[in-house]
Amino acid sequence: MTNHFEPKIVSFLCNWCSYAGADLAGTSRIEYPQNVRIIRVPCSGRVDPLFVVKAFLDGADGVMVLGCHPGDCHYQQGNYYAQRRYAIMH
Repeated sequence: MTNHFEPKIVSFLCNWCSYAGADLAGTSRIEYPQNVRIIRVPCSGRVDPLFVVKAFLDGADGVMVLGCHPGDCHYQQGNYYAQRRYAIMH
């Protein structure tokens, strides 16, 4: 008998870039693992660190906060704000 570990992953995806990419993958019929849960957010800079902590407390094995490419944030500096915020948590 083989134990197959399927980690529970919570993904906070920026509406303007990361979520759009996931949506395009879905419409192109590209599958991603069922153990990944996607939460659409307006901007990665708006994801409160408490949301990440809560996801772990609720049983997530991993959390991703994905935003726009550097220099290409719909809200100018949101992705840089998120990067600084989560570098501190690391």
